[in-house]
Amino acid sequence: MSVLATFARQSRRHAHRPTTSLLHRHRSSPPLISGHVVSSIIDDDDDERRMNQLRRSNHYYNYSTNAAPRRNSSNTTATTMRSYHSTPRNEILPLIAAGFVITSGVYTYRALQQMDEDWEEYYEELEEYKAVTGIDPEASAMGDGGDVSTGNASSANSADEDMSLHFKGGTLAIDMGTTHLKLSHRNSLANKSQYKNGKPPSPTVTVDREGYRSTPSLVWMPPSLDDDFLVGRLAAARLYDGKGGTTLRPQEALLSGGVGESVGERAARQAIRDAASDALDQVLGNSAKGGGGSSQRPLFVLDESMASGGGSYNVRPIFTYPSSTTGASSNDYVGRYQHAVKGLTSPEGIASFVPEPVAIVAGAEYYNLLPKATSSGGLQSDMVVDVGGTSTCISMVSDGEVVYSVALPVGGETFVDMLVSHLIQGFYGESNDGDGDSSEIPSSKPSFNDPSALQRLYEASTTAVHELSRKTRSQINIPYLTMDLETRKPKHLEVGMARNVVDAEVEGYIRGSVVPYLNHATTVLSKGLPTPINLSTLLSSAIMASLEQTAHTPQMLRSVLLVGGGGRIPMVREALKQGLGYLAGDAYVSGSGGEKRLIVPEDELVEELCALGAAVWGSSAR
Repeated sequence: MSVLATFARQSRRHAHRPTTSLLHRHRSSPPLISGHVVSSIIDDDDDERRMNQLRRSNHYYNYSTNAAPRRNSSNTTATTMRSYHSTPRNEILPLIAAGFVITSGVYTYRALQQMDEDWEEYYEELEEYKAVTGIDPEASAMGDGGDVSTGNASSANSADEDMSLHFKGGTLAIDMGTTHLKLSHRNSLANKSQYKNGKPPSPTVTVDREGYRSTPSLVWMPPSLDDDFLVGRLAAARLYDGKGGTTLRPQEALLSGGVGESVGERAARQAIRDAASDALDQVLGNSAKGGGGSSQRPLFVLDESMASGGGSYNVRPIFTYPSSTTGASSNDYVGRYQHAVKGLTSPEGIASFVPEPVAIVAGAEYYNLLPKATSSGGLQSDMVVDVGGTSTCISMVSDGEVVYSVALPVGGETFVDMLVSHLIQGFYGESNDGDGDSSEIPSSKPSFNDPSALQRLYEASTTAVHELSRKTRSQINIPYLTMDLETRKPKHLEVGMARNVVDAEVEGYIRGSVVPYLNHATTVLSKGLPTPINLSTLLSSAIMASLEQTAHTPQMLRSVLLVGGGGRIPMVREALKQGLGYLAGDAYVSGSGGEKRLIVPEDELVEELCALGAAVWGSSAR
């Protein structure tokens, strides 16, 4: 009975209390979060104490009590109303934005500080690099601020900035002529062990793998330019029988176009890369490193570490380019060469460019071919007669600059063309006379509708002209040149050729085609001399016109240099002697009674002087 009474009494006591506690409510009860009104029933003193603690905590503020507790119909105590309040959005967003701005500002300031430190370090290294190499990598490769007309652009360094000392592989001069490409190498001037008797090493002409001292300056392009090009002798074998492709002379293709990527530039790069990598492999002994390497790698590098992977060489490149002729801009010439070889060097500033006549005079001075300076002082002028493959260039060089230049459409290849025409006419009975239009540049190339036979005729005629430079007669034998349609048997060409026959063919071409064309050019031939009738009078008239244009007399010239592959032809040498003798007297040519002014280098030097001179040009050790 007492137990039942005690239970009843406790039941009446708890009738006024809730069945759940604020802190032990069901999960479905309203959460205590921002913006929600929390209603709860306090069951005992412990719960009340816990609620007071929550009121005083940071999570609950802005606490308000509604009406006093009152008794409801269910005999429960009314709950007190508590509001959980958060900071309004319009107050918190400015704080967040301010924090973001401050943080961004701090990081931006630190980034700018780091950039300033990096730039200072970069310019310190740049100045050190310029002091060592004399190269400004930030200068334009097109010669900003330099005198490109004389080859002394920003990329063409003078002797005061002797670049040769910074290349352990030495210097390589590239003379890309109209018909042949010649290379000369000079060992590094920094290696004193290679000096002989205290003298720096001399340049030497490099030979290719077949032992030749020059490479045909030809590039054969397939019908699809995506395929590989053929260069050198492989391209020469398809000069007239193209096998569906096209054969280009890189120099002619390069100079005929403007500055920019073109087929001529690609052909020039390919010819230079193949010939130079072949020569350097043999000179430096790098054939085990992969030969020419990738066409995407620079061929000439200043950083020696880049040359260890194969395909790149720590060698200083010097490129020769033809001097501008009358009516042409020298800036265009050197600009096209600079743009064409830009991808062959790293950095671009290590490449130097020199006009061919300037390189020739530098070579003549190096080999002591020129007379001593006159006692009168002043500028020393030299005339350079460069008989190339397709033309003869007459240039005036004064104090290391080309002041005048003019080209005649007669060269060493003219003799080959005339011999081929003579053979075609004698063997086939076909004439190759031109149309006689004097307003167009004459061409000595014969027209023939059998490409295979024409290719063989040119190969045999080229060999014969070389022999006729040393002998008066040559034998030409071409077996199975064609088929006899009547007898259906092969026909062979077997003929002996005399030197005077070829000379007569050339004289006729000059008289009938070259002179009428040049008469239209007012500054090429002198108006004070009779109309030329042969090669000697043509040269004398062109030389006289050069003297008139530059206000010189023959006695004001230190020398007249005859160079070029065509300079080995006896007819050319005799014609120049006669032409100068007509203008200045025999003593001027022979040297009797005074110093000889006509300088003709001996043997191979006559055609290699340009490449050798370029190798020593721009060097203090000359």
